[in-house]
Amino acid sequence: MLYDSIDNFIANIPAVIPATQDLSALLGAIKVCRFEELKEMDFSPLDVRFNEYDTKPDTEVQFESHIKFWDLQIVVEGTEYLSIAPVETLSLTNIYDEKEDIAFYSGAGQKILLEPGTAVLLAPWDGHQPGTSVTEAPSHVKKIVVKIPADKF
Repeated sequence: MLYDSIDNFIANIPAVIPATQDLSALLGAIKVCRFEELKEMDFSPLDVRFNEYDTKPDTEVQFESHIKFWDLQIVVEGTEYLSIAPVETLSLTNIYDEKEDIAFYSGAGQKILLEPGTAVLLAPWDGHQPGTSVTEAPSHVKKIVVKIPADKF
């Protein structure tokens, strides 16, 4: 897992992880464009997914992991906690769905704050619990998730 500012991702991540070299245009656009504008842009060849939701208490959100893809998660609007834990420390609740590339777990992990200007890159072995509330009131989150094929690493 890598967690840092978008500025540091722009400056450093393509040199450290060559598989992320196509991210520069997207990361630059995130700094200057609104979420709705970003949805209209073409970031090929990236697999970019635009998510919009209200955060929930962590008791209502399962951990998840993927095998085929790394996730780059970037909150454009709103704030959320994302908990992370090594997959082997979690308890499997739903077996791996190969078509959707996802398995679900229960457990506990370390919370990190995702807010505009930050990003997290999650490996297949990083169990993660996205979209949990920072306060008692939910936050409306607009988030971009980039799926990066694991075989590029």
